[in-house]
Amino acid sequence: MTNEDERLQELTELRQGEAAVAEVFRRYRDRLERMIYFRMAPRLLGRVDPDDVLQDTWINVSRRISEFTNSPDVPFFIWLRQLTTQTLVDLHRQHLGAKMRNAGLEVSLQRDGGAATSQSVAAYLIGAVTSPSRAAGRAEETEHLRRALDTMEEIDREVLVLRHLEGLSNLETAHVLNIATSAASKRYLRAIKRLSTILPRSFNQSTD
Repeated sequence: MTNEDERLQELTELRQGEAAVAEVFRRYRDRLERMIYFRMAPRLLGRVDPDDVLQDTWINVSRRISEFTNSPDVPFFIWLRQLTTQTLVDLHRQHLGAKMRNAGLEVSLQRDGGAATSQSVAAYLIGAVTSPSRAAGRAEETEHLRRALDTMEEIDREVLVLRHLEGLSNLETAHVLNIATSAASKRYLRAIKRLSTILPRSFNQSTD
């Protein structure tokens, strides 16, 4: 079954009523929760639980599902992710008074201040590719990686985050960033090439 066949099958399911929509939403909870944990500012984690974000997102899904089923311009997961991003933006504004970007863009990678932009990405990546036995060297590796991330264009860094930290496919990444799949692939390869000089054996995931 092709991606398009799966998409049409899911759309048919979504048109069967709220119970069916809830079931499809449940399938994506883990992926959405992974995004929430990374995107949410640390100060907000003490006030809002990721489950609360998903609950608010579900309320929006319930109210707006007909908008999607009547005009499904993107895969359902991408639409869900957009609504989750909007929920996060609203919560950041509500609790922190942060000047977040428009929901059509990504929630800021700054996490809790400008200096943490590349630092937080580097920490996540280093934690994912190094073993506990190498913990002593992580700080130095994280700093090297942060410097490399700082030299990248923001969109290249975002492609890396979407692929490695959120686990999105190249096609999903292209949808999120509203760029061609070929452009998403090229930017990913460019980011990996730059990072491979620092962590040569760590970034060898497929670009499909």
